[in-house]
Amino acid sequence: MKLIAFCIFSLLLTFTGSAQKQDSIPKRFNIVKINLMSSFLYRNSGAVSFERLSKPNQSWAVTVGYVRFPTLGSLGSSAQVTNENVKHTGYMIGGEYRFYLGKENKYAAPHGVYLGPYTNFYSFSNAHDLNLTSSSGTVTQARLASDITALNIGIQLGYQFVINNRWTIDMVFLGPSVSRYSAKFDLSGNYDITEEDILGNAVLKALTDKFPLVKDLLTNQSANMHGSTSTWSTGFRYQLNIGYHFGRK
Repeated sequence: MKLIAFCIFSLLLTFTGSAQKQDSIPKRFNIVKINLMSSFLYRNSGAVSFERLSKPNQSWAVTVGYVRFPTLGSLGSSAQVTNENVKHTGYMIGGEYRFYLGKENKYAAPHGVYLGPYTNFYSFSNAHDLNLTSSSGTVTQARLASDITALNIGIQLGYQFVINNRWTIDMVFLGPSVSRYSAKFDLSGNYDITEEDILGNAVLKALTDKFPLVKDLLTNQSANMHGSTSTWSTGFRYQLNIGYHFGRK
């Protein structure tokens, strides 16, 4: 994270000088962006956003992406993952509306401080093959399938640099949300071990350690291996985008 922060700081120092020279932005500004944070938070992920000015100081944006659940490796002494890739898919979609604060910004939108609502939805479908070890030492095979979703609705505060009417650096500094987390589990196979031994904090701890989105869902929740659970909680959004403006200057 220190290296990421240093790179961001270096980019800002490099480009701020040229960004400060611009004094006008096209009324219809279209930006395609790549979300750099997604690759640090999720496995084999990528997200692309499109932002368009709708009014002189307002814009809307949509985001779509491919994300994968982190690998689990081990679920404790009684459960070892033998195949992570039985099923490993996921996606995200999102939308937002921005109000660029005219009184706070020296330049025209979309350069400057912005505030506005956002929502995004994550969906993950996974299946893992396991070797389960009973208290007597017997090893049996099973398959753990899980479907996890998260819906976030919140407000964000950020700043976007526009460089030479072409390149953009877009950062969200503050993005609290109300979030709905849901998870469904299914354990199948001829295993000689109680579900309590498997779920007994081993699976929950592995999931919450490696996937923060479900921490609030599973903490103090009673999930079972053939059912589902859901909860409302709070969330937070981090974002760093690098973008390019296309079309006429």
